[in-house]
Amino acid sequence: MADEAKTLPLALLTPGDAGIVLDVAGEGAFRRRLVDMGFVKGARVRVIKNAPLMNPIEYCIGGTHVTLRRQEAMRIIVEQIPPPWCPKEDPGRGWWRQRRRLGRGRRWQRGKPSR
Repeated sequence: MADEAKTLPLALLTPGDAGIVLDVAGEGAFRRRLVDMGFVKGARVRVIKNAPLMNPIEYCIGGTHVTLRRQEAMRIIVEQIPPPWCPKEDPGRGWWRQRRRLGRGRRWQRGKPSR
C-alpha cells in the first residue's frame, strides 16, 4: 500500500514536482495540440513555476519548456514521481557542446548542426 502510485491532474503538482503522463483527456484539436507538444503516455514532465495567480503554469517536457493554462493542465493525468533532470537547465549541454561528424574525409566539427 505504501508503493501505491499517486495519480492526479497535472495542474495540482507544485513547482519542482514531476510526473509521468498517463492520459490526456479531451478530443479533437485540443487533444491533438497537447499530443503534438509532447504530452504523450509515458512522457516525463516537471513543473517549473506558476504565475502569481496560478495561471498559466510552466512545465518542462522532453527538454522543452511549455506553458499551459490551469484548465488545460487539469485534463492531463499524471503519476507523481521524484523530480527528474530537465535538459534545458543544464548549462553544459547546449548545441555548442555537441560534436557532429561531417561528410567523407572531414573531421569532427563543433558548432550548430546544419538543417
